[in-house]
Amino acid sequence: MKGRTKMSQTDRDAEFAAVALPGAVGRERHSAPSRFRQLPDAIQSGLARYDTAETILAKNNGLGPGFNMMRHLLSLVILSHHCRVAVAGLFAGAAFVKKLDEPGMAVFVLKDPAAAAFDKMGGLTALSFSHLQATEIIQELLRPGLIALVGMFFALSGFLVTGSAIKNPDLKTFFINRVLRIVPALSVEVTLCALLVGPLLTRLPLSQYLSEYQFYRYFGNIVGHVTFELPGLFLHNPWPEMVNANLWTLPWELWCYVFAFALLFAHMISSETRKVRWITLLVGAALVAELLAYFIDPATFNVRSDSTRLAGWYLVFMFFFGMVFRLNARYVPIHWAIFAISAVCYAGIMWLNVLLPLAGIFLTYCTVYIGMQSFKAFDRLFRQDLSYGIYLYGFPITQATIDISQRVLGPDHRLSLAVILPIVVVLTLGFASFSWNVIEKPALRLRRFYQRPA
Repeated sequence: MKGRTKMSQTDRDAEFAAVALPGAVGRERHSAPSRFRQLPDAIQSGLARYDTAETILAKNNGLGPGFNMMRHLLSLVILSHHCRVAVAGLFAGAAFVKKLDEPGMAVFVLKDPAAAAFDKMGGLTALSFSHLQATEIIQELLRPGLIALVGMFFALSGFLVTGSAIKNPDLKTFFINRVLRIVPALSVEVTLCALLVGPLLTRLPLSQYLSEYQFYRYFGNIVGHVTFELPGLFLHNPWPEMVNANLWTLPWELWCYVFAFALLFAHMISSETRKVRWITLLVGAALVAELLAYFIDPATFNVRSDSTRLAGWYLVFMFFFGMVFRLNARYVPIHWAIFAISAVCYAGIMWLNVLLPLAGIFLTYCTVYIGMQSFKAFDRLFRQDLSYGIYLYGFPITQATIDISQRVLGPDHRLSLAVILPIVVVLTLGFASFSWNVIEKPALRLRRFYQRPA
């Protein structure tokens, strides 16, 4: 109205608090439906004294200041874990056999399942600590962190992809962005493994290597048809025949993008409150369905794929948990106490092996919390995004380094992680830098030809 000064957001919040809090004198009384509609605003007002994910994103041009650090740290930790297993061997040196019903997959299982010292899938409650060594106990205490690594990647991806889709919901832009981010660098890595590493290190004659069906099948990795083996490659490594174990996540990542594309096609990925609530309800309903299925058949619907990673289908859940957190960023307080509680709840669920489908919610909050922190010293060290290159090249470089070491030093020489790991990290960072500067960044520059301004 004329003559009335414009009220600031702070004044509006104060006025809202004065009329909405129980017991306030002279407050306006609302009907139940009206109060229900105002509930999100009440939550937001009550949390106003804390930074939320939305306020931190607004201060950082829509980017989480800690996501750069998180991507690289997760990549390097996964690289270190894979290197440790590749040096020590599968199943800590216990005898294993290959599953022949999955051609091209380099999947191995214990020759004698009873040879396992303890059930790593059953949580701490399934262990007999009197029969475990101190190092084994420490490993089991740290196991939730190991299982969390890839899950955090998917939650982070869901958060970032959703933020990008909100800024620019154009379907063509979304599709081409995903293709340019994944396919060029992946194509080069797959080609280098098949046409450079394979011919140099295969135990087969080159003519036989190039004539094997397995050689041609390996290029299917570019489109998500995962194959782990190349003919005659890494046959005598402690982790035999596996060329790139990291590629197992590709099909699940593609499913995430398919579902996200469908939601974008339906105009559901938006900052509009009504659509945010619908997405939140849909993901919540899917989680309830998974909880019920888990209670009915815990073996089939186990969140764990094995003792080191989450099931692939649950990674898709993690992606959508990240999406829900991004859509509701203004209601997500960033506070160390909530982070600590979430971390304890996640670890407790994994240790006790109970209510496993709920673990992803707590893990996603931990991911978002870390992503909202600032790590300026790390950002000065890693000015380029090397995380995807580390993901692509880390495992093949590890296997090639071990293979060459065995050829030079002899098959009976005991490999040392302290020697292999530094070599692998340096080589991987070099190839990741090559991938970013020569392939990834030039590919992303193509966006200017089709991407309309947000």
